[in-house]
Formats: sequence, C-alpha cells, structure tokens
Amino acid sequence: MRFKVIAKNIIQCKRCGDIIESKYTHDFVWCSCGCCAVDGGLSYLRRCGDMNNWVDLSEYKVIETKPKYEKGDKVTFTYMFNEIHTGVIQVVDAYPSIDVPFEYDILSEEENMLYKHVEEKMIIRKVKTI
Repeated sequence: MRFKVIAKNIIQCKRCGDIIESKYTHDFVWCSCGCCAVDGGLSYLRRCGDMNNWVDLSEYKVIETKPKYEKGDKVTFTYMFNEIHTGVIQVVDAYPSIDVPFEYDILSEEENMLYKHVEEKMIIRKVKTI
C-alpha cells in the first residue's frame, strides 16, 4: 500500500512574512500579526484566517507499507492503563501517518466493547485459533 503522508505542516503569512509550523497534533500556532494560524502537526492540516493571507509550504512523503494484522485476526493488546485485552480486528485504518503507521478497531466480545484507534505497537501478539 502506498500512502501520501504529511512530512511538514507549514504556512507563510503574506502579511507579516512569518513562516509557522505545527509540529505535533493540537500544536496550534499563530503568526506574529495574528492574521493566520496552523494546526495538526503530522496528523492533519488545519488553517485559520483568510485563505488569501497565507501560502501553504507543507511537505509530503509517500510511504509504502502494509499492516501487520488483518481484519478478522484475533489479537491480545494493551489499551489506556496497560490492561491486557483480547479481541478481533474489525477495521484496519487506511490513513496512517509517519508516527503511527497503522491503527485498528478491535471488538472484545468478552467485554462487549469496541476499542477504537488501537496503535499497531499496542498489539502484543496474534492469537492462534483452532
């Protein structure tokens, strides 16, 4: 799978000339004159202000990768407070970023709970089924 991901989230204000960058999710940065702002880091692009007052200087990378696990795989994983759970993958996130390659939605039938956005690094192992 090939994905286009954000490598740098940057704009330049046309009014004051500031080049501003959002480096991580929810890193909301205004230019010095307050005309425009950037947000989202490497997760998403958000702009505030009049669209005619900035130039987008964002950079992108194309990555080629594939998920380690597939829909229907039974896995053990940690979530929130490092508690270990077991469930079946329902969704494989199709829009990875550089810092989080893949996320999964996992259904724990035992708990009757759907765990959303489980990062690949949180999955301990695939459970073998008979």
